[in-house]
Amino acid sequence: MRKITPILVLLLFICGSKQVFSQSAILYVGTFSERDSKGIYAYEFDLQTGDTKLLQTLDHLKSPSFLTLHPNQQFLYSANRETIVEGKPWGSVSSFSVDPETGELTHLNDASSLAEGACYLAPDQSGKQLFVANYTGGSMAAYGVEADGKIGDLQGNFPYQIEGGPIAHAHAAVPSPDNRYLFVPDLGNDEVVGYRIKPKKGKLKQLDRATLAFKKGVGPRHFVFHPNGRFAFVAEELTSSVSALSYQKRKGVLTHLQRESTLPVGFTGKTKVADIRIHPNGKWLYVSNRGHNSLAIFEVDSNTGAIKTAGHPPTQGDFPRAFMITPNGKFLIVANRNTDNIVIFEIDQSTGQLKDTGKKILMPSPVSLAMRK
Repeated sequence: MRKITPILVLLLFICGSKQVFSQSAILYVGTFSERDSKGIYAYEFDLQTGDTKLLQTLDHLKSPSFLTLHPNQQFLYSANRETIVEGKPWGSVSSFSVDPETGELTHLNDASSLAEGACYLAPDQSGKQLFVANYTGGSMAAYGVEADGKIGDLQGNFPYQIEGGPIAHAHAAVPSPDNRYLFVPDLGNDEVVGYRIKPKKGKLKQLDRATLAFKKGVGPRHFVFHPNGRFAFVAEELTSSVSALSYQKRKGVLTHLQRESTLPVGFTGKTKVADIRIHPNGKWLYVSNRGHNSLAIFEVDSNTGAIKTAGHPPTQGDFPRAFMITPNGKFLIVANRNTDNIVIFEIDQSTGQLKDTGKKILMPSPVSLAMRK
């Protein structure tokens, strides 16, 4: 029998500690500043059980309504509805450092979004640029990111309002997986605008051939790439539909493949889609319906990009503005804004269907989710 030495005991302890730690993640929740919201909330999240524990609240600016993490997971950014420029009703962007041990946030700096209604932001894949979409102002601004995570110099401001045309509403800014292109859905003009990303030069170049027109009145809102990088999917807010697109990596060209409703046959109530996510395995696509208060599930053919309706389970709350899938693909977490609850579902790994875990987080007006692994 092998003798257990103090060194072996120490090694076993370290390995066991790493195993426990690997099960933990930090869930960050952004909110609208209503019903006594504390701003940004941080929770410890167990990736195996779905259990949560409140770690921190951080009330920096009003309505930090969209959150995203830097690719290195060391910094978090929020898009806020509150202005930092006197006399201008513009939104703002804030940066925070993430404590590597506890996951707690420390405020670093702020920048203006340069237009009203900051609603979405994302870093490029290199973490050197940060893009913010402004819904009400109908524009997108690009900032550099410093080595310490702070928001740096303005690199460009891109308005989408066309004289005499519909009111522009930029609603997302999504870099391609290879970091060559950026795509901005404009809900007002019914198009997705494409740019060439040049992080080394700190520039963006708009490409006419990468701009894709949509059917009038569908309202492209959010945009997600398939894990294989060959396809993309767009949540169409105004018609409660989703479009599947092919993606040509070399030139950044998008092409329509298919459009499907996110609602069950026969539903006639008032509803709009919000968020869209794809499972890490690429087999299932999910879209949230605000009004019908459900998640539309689609099976995805990873070879063709085709989608097939697979269900509409309820979100157990009202107005599911945001949801996310955990990095390990085990849980789907839904933020129901109007009922002040976050519901945790387990994903069936063979079918993509959702199982209620019975676990919820009760908090005011949750509208954005981000998770640090």
